[in-house]
Order: sequence, then C-alpha cells, then structure tokens
Amino acid sequence: MGKTPMEVYQAFGQGLISGTDSWKEAVAKNVMFKGPVDEVKGLEAFAKLNESFMPMIIGNEMKQVLEAGNFVITQVIMDIAMPSGKTVQLDMSEWYEIKDGKIQSIKIYYDAEEFRKEMA
Repeated sequence: MGKTPMEVYQAFGQGLISGTDSWKEAVAKNVMFKGPVDEVKGLEAFAKLNESFMPMIIGNEMKQVLEAGNFVITQVIMDIAMPSGKTVQLDMSEWYEIKDGKIQSIKIYYDAEEFRKEMA
C-alpha cells in the first residue's frame, strides 16, 4: 500500500529540513503552488521559489496539522528574516493536496501586507 497523505507531507517536511533535495521525491512534476505573493507550476519553478524563500525562515511553530481525505492542512507560525533586517511573523494556513503518493498542489494563505511592504 502507498503512503498516506500525512506520510507524504512528513517526508516533504523532513526533506526540506535536511537541506538536501530529497523533498523533491514527495512532489509531483506538475505541482501547482499558489500563495498570496507567488504562483508557480511545475517542480522546477517550485524548487526555485523554495531556494529563495527557505533561507529566510528563522523559526516556525506548528500549531495544527490534520489529514482530511487527500489533503493535509496545517497552521504554522513562521518567523521570516526580511532583507531589511526586520523579522516578520506570518500566521500561515497551508493546504497540501496529495494523490498517488505525491503532493499535487500547495495553497498557502496568510496576510501578506507586511511581507509585501518589507519586500518593496
């Protein structure tokens, strides 16, 4: 039997934390990513987006994580180090759609106003 959506999500998270490319094994080649600031399609574009964003994360706290059907839904508080030197805290809701053992889409919701101001 294949991995549950939660197991795929956990493999993705562990891969990101490891600093290796192992997280890519959990992501579909045609993955769709949509957030308040960016929208990309495909593993290559998503990897590029991750390369610029991941180093900015200086802390995170998982508040909730649940599996519902083909989805893993999280609430995460992330501390982001902005280029200005300021730290912005984002309260994010993430929706991972997982089918056939791969993340098919990721939708992230958060109030991006302060993030956008800092990036301007």
